Amino acid sequence: MVKINSEQSKRSAQFKLIAYTLSVVLITGCLLALTLNNTFNWLLIVIVALCIIGFLVASQAVDNRFLVLGKAPLMLDSKIVMLGVETKGQIVINQPHFKKFNTAILQILAPGYESGLNEIWSDTLPLNRSYEGDTTLLDFTFTFPTQIKLHSGTRCYLEISYVENMQEVKRTYRLNVRDPKVRML
Repeated sequence: MVKINSEQSKRSAQFKLIAYTLSVVLITGCLLALTLNNTFNWLLIVIVALCIIGFLVASQAVDNRFLVLGKAPLMLDSKIVMLGVETKGQIVINQPHFKKFNTAILQILAPGYESGLNEIWSDTLPLNRSYEGDTTLLDFTFTFPTQIKLHSGTRCYLEISYVENMQEVKRTYRLNVRDPKVRML
């Protein structure tokens, strides 16, 4: 089984790193402002302190939202998913008896005219739950249709989501998909 981490795990870590870096820069600015004898020092220090608190609170909120599911890695039976070949997958959630997910969305996106991504194919997958101790396992199988033509820039994703307290909690996994009829150099 090959482990794939979600796109959200990368974003959460990046946002946290940016928030802490900006906080360090702002604290350094506060220390420099203290050395200057200016009447605006205290106003500047208060504004910078509020910015630091805002960055850290926002960082913690993003982290808390991510930690609702934890990393929830996707496990696939092969590293490369082939068109027309059945692939087995499993998502591991570190919560006992977690029942909020019912289906997953499998989609293929291609670059559009306005530098956006257009959906060219989509399907929903039923999820089978099993429980092992303190973890919930979501099992599924899927097959991408063979009539799809993959081009450079085409992206394939598997996404699971649910809404809790008016916020969407989701995990998006980017899949490495190949056409078995096309030889790779």
